[in-house]
Amino acid sequence: MEMWIGDLLADAWPPERPKFRGPLVLVHGPWSGGWCWQRWATHFCNLGWECWAVNFRGRFEERPRAILKQLSFAACVEDVRRIIRSSSFPPVVVAHSLGGLVAQKAAEAEAISALVLLSCPPPRRLQPAAARSVRLLRLKYALLMALGRPFRLEEKDFRRLWFSALPEAEQVDLSRRMIPESVHLIRDFLDRDIDLHSDRIRCPVLVLGGSEDPVVPAANLRGLAQSLGGDFNVYPGHGHWILGEGEG
Repeated sequence: MEMWIGDLLADAWPPERPKFRGPLVLVHGPWSGGWCWQRWATHFCNLGWECWAVNFRGRFEERPRAILKQLSFAACVEDVRRIIRSSSFPPVVVAHSLGGLVAQKAAEAEAISALVLLSCPPPRRLQPAAARSVRLLRLKYALLMALGRPFRLEEKDFRRLWFSALPEAEQVDLSRRMIPESVHLIRDFLDRDIDLHSDRIRCPVLVLGGSEDPVVPAANLRGLAQSLGGDFNVYPGHGHWILGEGEG
């Protein structure tokens, strides 16, 4: 069901028998939207969690491309902060990919009960060298980034990098659901030059990654978990789209 928080749209899953005081706030990564959490939200809703899946701007408006052209990392952080504040009890925030960087920045300023990061790229200060696949993406799409217009990766790149651990039919379906993204967010995802302050995050943190992730190698996540004083776990056989792959 749709849930509006001011002018922000979240996808909500209310449990039949609530067991927890605060919701799970689910934050998606680049090129996707709140829809990507359907599987996880259904699972946790059945366990008694209320789930709110954030939609970054440019996912639900009448003129999305005009909004995406202006959408910034800071604006996404502020929107996630607004959703966190709308909860009557500090929520648990679960975030994927670039959404993990947004969630960390929001958690520096807001009270949350816990933070779970899935396939989240470490900021550049922790991991100066990006994965080779990410460096190649930066070169391939340099012209589109210079033009400053929203764009999406080619289907073959989504299938090879985002959905590599999924069956072919699912790769095709998911690749076609991905939308053009703000060039500002794409640049932040590829460059990871985000000013984060791990000492300001006071809640428990769990960092999860897939052993076969070509975008954010699991080896790069250990330092992120250590910097946040969090726990770290790797799922064998999983790729970047860990939130939709097999049994997690």
